[in-house]
Amino acid sequence: MSRIEKALEKAVKMRASVQETATPEPLAASVDAIPAGDVPCSVVHRYEMREGAVDPAGVDRHVVCVTEPHSSATEQYKKLRATILRSTRSDNRTSFLVVSADAGEGKSVTAINTAVALANGIDHTVLLVDADLRKPSVHRYLGLAPQAGLSDYLQGKVDIPDVLIHTGIGRLVFLPAGNPAENATELLSSQKMRTLLQEMKQRYGDRYIIIDTSPILLTADPLSLSNYADGVLFVVRADHTSPKTVSRALALIKGSPIFGIIFNNVPKYLAKSHYPYYYRYGAAGYGYGEPSPGRKEDHASPR
Repeated sequence: MSRIEKALEKAVKMRASVQETATPEPLAASVDAIPAGDVPCSVVHRYEMREGAVDPAGVDRHVVCVTEPHSSATEQYKKLRATILRSTRSDNRTSFLVVSADAGEGKSVTAINTAVALANGIDHTVLLVDADLRKPSVHRYLGLAPQAGLSDYLQGKVDIPDVLIHTGIGRLVFLPAGNPAENATELLSSQKMRTLLQEMKQRYGDRYIIIDTSPILLTADPLSLSNYADGVLFVVRADHTSPKTVSRALALIKGSPIFGIIFNNVPKYLAKSHYPYYYRYGAAGYGYGEPSPGRKEDHASPR
């Protein structure tokens, strides 16, 4: 049985346990990661980034690596960071997509927290790219209101140095999605996008590039981007997403290396039995950054 199959089997058991419990305890999230030619540097020729653009006081509380840096929740992302570094450092696989099958699985929050955890390391820089050109949300989680971004660059309206944001969070640089684009798939599948990612990776040998995307079963955008990235980090909402849904999504990106699978929104009592740390987490109630109706969202301090 492959690692992915084992992971899916684990998700099934968690889902079954939730359904069998009449009054389950508050939901929690836990991270369980499973390791899974040169072009001229003409695009990324200079970086004029605003220093410390992110105000920690304005960051959404679900970005726990910023709002609760010493919490047990943040420890889960540090564990994920260690897994990523161990799995990718030797062969220079430093760019990856963060994807989910459907909306509301905590994908964007996972991408941001992972990026922050990596950026707080001392040996590398991180570029966080919001490539959801339809309904971008990363900037809102970071408390930013950029006027332009990736979509505007791909349409020839701005230069990359003018839209890159130095967050002031570790060594994290943020490329916002920009203004929503009706031809998102065409822009993301363009040679200009391919060249941009290649140059950003090749110009800085110590850089990790994390790309947040739209849900894979809802749009074709992640399929285009998977051709440019080194691999995929797959987010699964453990109490909601069915194995069939996950299998459908994975089939669409068959051939792309899976860096890891993250089980999000794991029930508290299951997380407690499987992990030394856990936290209540509302990210799985988010679809493009909006809370789902009727869900109370909270996260707890470490115990």
